[in-house]
Amino acid sequence: MASPATQIAPPDSDGALVGGVGLGTVPKQQRGIEVRDRLLAAAIAEIDAKGIEESRVENVVAEAGTSWGTFFRYFPRKEDIFLHECARHFREVLRPALDEALADESTPIRDGARKIVLLMMEPQVSPRFHAEMLAETLRHPARFAAILGEGELPLAVLFAELLAEGQRRNEITPDAPVSICAAVLIAGVMFSAARVLQDVADGTSPGSEIAEVANQAFDVAWSGIGT
Repeated sequence: MASPATQIAPPDSDGALVGGVGLGTVPKQQRGIEVRDRLLAAAIAEIDAKGIEESRVENVVAEAGTSWGTFFRYFPRKEDIFLHECARHFREVLRPALDEALADESTPIRDGARKIVLLMMEPQVSPRFHAEMLAETLRHPARFAAILGEGELPLAVLFAELLAEGQRRNEITPDAPVSICAAVLIAGVMFSAARVLQDVADGTSPGSEIAEVANQAFDVAWSGIGT
């Protein structure tokens, strides 16, 4: 299982509400950071083993050696564990892949975009956890964006940066609206591959189908914007 984020960058305001629910306290002292990280690691393990519905906060706090109140101070919703892990994945995996694609002018932008798509779909914990994580992110995009702290619609902005660079390199149709194309690309791949991730988690599909479906969805979406 991937290590939980130890460099989570939550929103600036502890009092911010998204969907009528607070975003949790941002620990500023090292002790608080360590407690929050233990809770995150224990919650990921509990949810991965049992699924979100069957997971129990009492098991998480017992494993982390803390209390219910502390858990909900940092994570007001149990489902926020998915959003924090997705934010970690964005910062530590997707953002560096974007930077690499933008800097490497010898590799087509299409290849860089495909790599990011496949990284976005690759389970870091387990297929079931990843499927539930993507589903929660799709259900609560504003909350995910607030937890990540990089502005609204961060995935769309990330791919829009990539597509804009593709236009600069004459690899993408000049008049293509990059923001709309980025949103369509993400939605098509995530909805297609998330279903397969769940099938893999349920044991009804082989793991190899995740990349296969993500590649197919990417090709369909890209066909309308490439030169």
